[in-house]
Amino acid sequence: MLGQWLAATRRHSTASLYSHKHSLVSQSLHRQRQFTNTWQLSSKRAFTSSHYAQTAERVRNIGIIAHIDAGKTTTTERMLHYAGFTRKLGDVDSGSTVMDYLPAERSRGITIQSAAITFGWRDAQVHLIDTPGHVDFTVEVERAMRVLDGAVAIIDAVAGVQAQTLTVWRQTSAYGIPCIVFVNKMDREGADWQRAVKDVEQRLGTRALVLVEPEIEKLAQGKYEPSELRYWVDAVTMERIEYDASDKTGATVRRQLLTPEDGRAYEVAARARERLVETLAELDAEIVDEFLAVDGDHVRVSTRAVRAAVRRATLSNMACPVVLGAAFRNVGVQPLLDAVIDYLPSPTERPQPKAISGSQKLNESREISDSRKTKSPASRNALTNDDKLVAFAFKVTVDAQRGPMVFVRVYSGSLDARMTLVNGTRGGIRERASKLLQMYADSSEEIRTIRAGHIGVVLGLKHTRTGDTLLHPDHTSLDDATVVAGRERSAMHMLTEEDVREPVGLQLHGINVPPPVFMCAVEADSPKDENPLAQALASLLLEDPSLSVSFDAETGQTVLRGMGELHLEIVRDRLRASVNVTFGTMRVSFREAPSCTGSARFDYDKDIAGRPSRAGLRVEIEPHDRNANNVFVEMPDELVAVNNPAMVAFPWLHTSIRRSIWDGVHNALLRGTLLGFAVVRAKVRVSDIVYYGHYPSTPAAYRACAAQAVFQALAQCSPQLLEPLARAVIQCPANHVGAVLSDINGSRMGRVLSLDDSDDVRGSKSIVAQVPLSAMIGYSSALRSLTAGSGTFSMHVEDYGPTTKQQRDQILKDSLGY
Repeated sequence: MLGQWLAATRRHSTASLYSHKHSLVSQSLHRQRQFTNTWQLSSKRAFTSSHYAQTAERVRNIGIIAHIDAGKTTTTERMLHYAGFTRKLGDVDSGSTVMDYLPAERSRGITIQSAAITFGWRDAQVHLIDTPGHVDFTVEVERAMRVLDGAVAIIDAVAGVQAQTLTVWRQTSAYGIPCIVFVNKMDREGADWQRAVKDVEQRLGTRALVLVEPEIEKLAQGKYEPSELRYWVDAVTMERIEYDASDKTGATVRRQLLTPEDGRAYEVAARARERLVETLAELDAEIVDEFLAVDGDHVRVSTRAVRAAVRRATLSNMACPVVLGAAFRNVGVQPLLDAVIDYLPSPTERPQPKAISGSQKLNESREISDSRKTKSPASRNALTNDDKLVAFAFKVTVDAQRGPMVFVRVYSGSLDARMTLVNGTRGGIRERASKLLQMYADSSEEIRTIRAGHIGVVLGLKHTRTGDTLLHPDHTSLDDATVVAGRERSAMHMLTEEDVREPVGLQLHGINVPPPVFMCAVEADSPKDENPLAQALASLLLEDPSLSVSFDAETGQTVLRGMGELHLEIVRDRLRASVNVTFGTMRVSFREAPSCTGSARFDYDKDIAGRPSRAGLRVEIEPHDRNANNVFVEMPDELVAVNNPAMVAFPWLHTSIRRSIWDGVHNALLRGTLLGFAVVRAKVRVSDIVYYGHYPSTPAAYRACAAQAVFQALAQCSPQLLEPLARAVIQCPANHVGAVLSDINGSRMGRVLSLDDSDDVRGSKSIVAQVPLSAMIGYSSALRSLTAGSGTFSMHVEDYGPTTKQQRDQILKDSLGY
């Protein structure tokens, strides 16, 4: 430890200690300062577009992430109240929250879809996205993480790091997003923040920098009374934080500089400061110099130096600040907001997102660079309003009056109202932004521009989808695309409108959407309901990229696929609210995998739009790594007729054909030959690609040819069925463990992985098991029955396993009817 090392190498100076003490005493005359928020008394928003941050350095794009029921929405509602956005505190139980505004969210008391809001704190502008905590809505978290610069992870002080906490933390890690941890629910019985902090370090793999601690120290599992939560100490500023007992909203906060005369409060703060500086010294060289400059006195290290060191450690993802509190008791939220401004990055301090050109090869990476620990604050993204526009559409919602509302993050340049945009992802389609909005949950304010580093909503974009890149018409990356789409292609008279929808220009990486695992049939109650059903499904698909709809030709059913039971239940409720429909039984979406090698040669020769189209290629499919539930595609760099003059004159044609083949292979693998489930664990090798010349060999021909070849090759591979296996974490009282274990090992055919004491509630057990997902349908009701209503569980799909012959025969019979 730094203090012990320094004590062994130098002598204390009595004069310096006296000087330090005298300095602190003199400071005590001016040491008390009071912060009282009075903004919430106003009926007018405290932050509107007229307060637009002048520079991107004063912008914070943050997300709130957590396991379900960690207090995420409650914390967000307090943020809005203390920032002056709301006059009253929103409450989850009463359904009066600002952020959870959907009827299903208020009735169920959970967040279902991410909601964006903008407010001000101190001199900064905060764009906040509140994300769902349930595993079924992981895609909502994924697309929020794609555009955020920082995140606040909320953790229950009793339960610590939970299953979904790990999932969302991995998502932030994949994008290298710096995080702050808010240890919430300090008022609960059994709250143990020291254990929660240790859990953060051990399970999330980061170093915790505890900034704010309770002044009253409790033994493990001790409960803090509301009156004991009034007093806290700030390890950074060496101040006492006091919440005014007369203000029931928690808006009135006093800060007082602590001195040795304050007794216990000063001692608690000094110990907290020592722990903080010692941890920082292991991560940051500059703080060591500051420490040595004050003769190894942790308390005398300046607030400025400590704050700067915490910020450097946070931006480099070497550590995460930790703030403690109890949002329901209106405690700890203001220090959390201060930490957001002080320690999370602005858009200018984030690495530039990875992108590719529309003409690059498919195998060139579209993924953002991984591992938050490789990021450096020195890697900066030069966001200036002088650059040409590059924006990313990360979310689309459909409004009955306004039509599609496209949420965008602007990475460079500025997006102005009435501006023409080029959708590079959709082949250069041009659309006009009719209006721009700043969102405040379900309400909005019209604005004139969205600047670099900011988040907003664009109206008028009918063809834009989640994951699309929007460009200025004069963006330099469109130079070649303009030539290709204009003069050269027109002269050759060879491409249909569908063919030119290949990506052009700069492409930001998209959003990773995991494949659906649950499905059910949906059917209109009468012929007059069929069109309304089709329109409602189209709107849902536009809003939710994790939802898919397909038509089963054999059964004549429309099949809806989603991420989980709750996901499809929400979709069912939304459809029934506007359309008369009937839903089938909830089923699991299996996977198909080849068990042997198969190959097929296919020559495509048909007329498309009255013009001949020809293409030819060979496809070979073989089993691939069973631990990788994906598909590997190999394609040659050259075509058979590579010496054709058109291939030399127009290199874009080569790329376009390769992309079309890849699309054809990908689309064919989405529906296997056994029961139409997606194909995994396969290696596809494309060869002998024949090019018949620029006139008949269109990209559309190669797309259709590749799909047919894959279909024929799959039929020779003796496909096997794979069932999804869920990792379930079940919490239940010790006296019900026997019944739960018997149920898992018996009728549900599961495998218990561990049985431990629960960290959540004393006297409870935590059971971790791997169970076939099909056996977990309706498990919520079954668990309530087994545990007299006291059991809870969470689960996620972690793998796929082969089915037995008996299972396969039963699945085939249930699906085909014979």
